[in-house]
Amino acid sequence: MIQFCKTWCEGIIVAVIISIIIESILPEGNHKKYVKVVIGIYIVFTILNPFLGKLNTEIKFENPFNMDTIQVSSPSTQDIQKVYASGIKETLKNKIEEEFGYLVTKLEIKYDEDYENIETIELHIQESNISQVEKVQIGNQTKPPENANGKKIKQYIAQNYEIEESKITIY
Repeated sequence: MIQFCKTWCEGIIVAVIISIIIESILPEGNHKKYVKVVIGIYIVFTILNPFLGKLNTEIKFENPFNMDTIQVSSPSTQDIQKVYASGIKETLKNKIEEEFGYLVTKLEIKYDEDYENIETIELHIQESNISQVEKVQIGNQTKPPENANGKKIKQYIAQNYEIEESKITIY
């Protein structure tokens, strides 16, 4: 029954697509309305053909183009994984540049075989050429050491990407 419905729907879809193509190719004029009538009759016969066959009559309307199925290609798993990996890479790179003011020169992310978990992140950063406004300090506060920014970046990555800080390397 399912195969019957599938074949019937495919026939209707093919008939409609062919009619649209023929209708769009034809120039405007008096002949177009006659062609539309013929196309309409063809679509009606395509719809009724399976039911007329069940009535045990000798009338059979076959698909004149003998098209079996239309194959639709879908993206492979590797393509999806590449898009996923590049999306995470771009998001992380942009976030580090915006939030921390560093230019990311190299970013390597290694995943497990199913691309479900991040195994390691290797990050090469350098000071951005864009000068940022320094924070105003009130009182006798001292400036944190330079590696504190690397620590903040590690903490950010660990929190947002669910990876241990020990698996994150920053150069």
